[in-house]
Amino acid sequence: MKKYILFSFILCIVAFSGISVSAQCDPSYGSQIKCSYYNEGYNDGANDARSNRNSDYRRYRNKYESRYEADFRNGYNAGYDSVRGSGDRWTLSQRSAYDSGYTIGQSDRRSGGQTRSNESNSARYDQNIGLYFQQGYFDGFNNRQRQYDVPINGVPPVYPPFPGGGGGGGGGTAGSASWSGRVDDRANVIIRGNQVYAENVSGTGVQTTYQNVNGNLRRASTINVQKREGRGSISVIQQPNRSNNFTGIVQIYDPKSGYGNYRLDITWAGGINVDEPYQSGSVRWRGRVDQTVNIIIDGSDVQSQDMSGGGLSNVNFNINGYLAHRGGTVSVRKRGGRGSVTVLQQPSRYNDFTAIVQVFDPQGGADNYDVEITW
Repeated sequence: MKKYILFSFILCIVAFSGISVSAQCDPSYGSQIKCSYYNEGYNDGANDARSNRNSDYRRYRNKYESRYEADFRNGYNAGYDSVRGSGDRWTLSQRSAYDSGYTIGQSDRRSGGQTRSNESNSARYDQNIGLYFQQGYFDGFNNRQRQYDVPINGVPPVYPPFPGGGGGGGGGTAGSASWSGRVDDRANVIIRGNQVYAENVSGTGVQTTYQNVNGNLRRASTINVQKREGRGSISVIQQPNRSNNFTGIVQIYDPKSGYGNYRLDITWAGGINVDEPYQSGSVRWRGRVDQTVNIIIDGSDVQSQDMSGGGLSNVNFNINGYLAHRGGTVSVRKRGGRGSVTVLQQPSRYNDFTAIVQVFDPQGGADNYDVEITW
């Protein structure tokens, strides 16, 4: 009753001031109490749209009872659309890409601002969706407030140069490594993940004077090497693939007596021309979800990304097999949980063969989910 009196008073003030309320609750909508919830949702939706917040009536769930949730939601959506228009809202895929970019951008900023992995990570999405990832990354990297449903002009954001120069980060699609040192007879330069190191094969030893990696070797790829300095020969003796845990090896052979100085530049493509044999596999994932979580599968790596809501907890998973570096079809089955589970992104060459499964829990509070993903 108090809520009804309050809204009657507000509507009287608005009517007296001459401001039109025609866009709010029509008396034919339902009872006066339903209209009061509708109007409160309308005001909150309009305010969120003006503040560039994403459209989500559930953030105000402490304002309505469950039996009036639909009335509040209808008002909220009408108010939001009155400012921004329903055609201007981002799709779920666009919002998810933006949020993913924002999270990675903030992480890179916290690491000191010397790593920018937006270009490589945005390759997980098709070109249009990738622009939303890059805008999110830009906002997160620059510590700006999240902003949804704003126009994306089709041009990736431009960053200022790194302080003092420096290289970018890596995401597995392509990369490079540099190594310098002294070799007597034979030595191997080994690249795995984001590390490079040298080991002695024969002779009196190997001495490393410089090493650096720009990227992350975590896929079947093609290694190429260029000798910048050195009197002997170099060759790639192992290409990275699943059977060797994605490890590339370059061998240096120095046939003359004593040590020789060597400097190598090693590069790898992101497996564009590498087509691994298809292998079936599965992931069994369990966790407690409040609103939206993305499950990301990349090779034998499984990540859980909290996209929105009150947090993610109690996560555990088992993976059998490997999501190969080639196109395939991922399927998902919900074994437990009250919301929906969908495949948001199928693996393809446009996203570095990464699959994304989304768990969406629309009700208030968190719920336990049991998800089976197969390919």
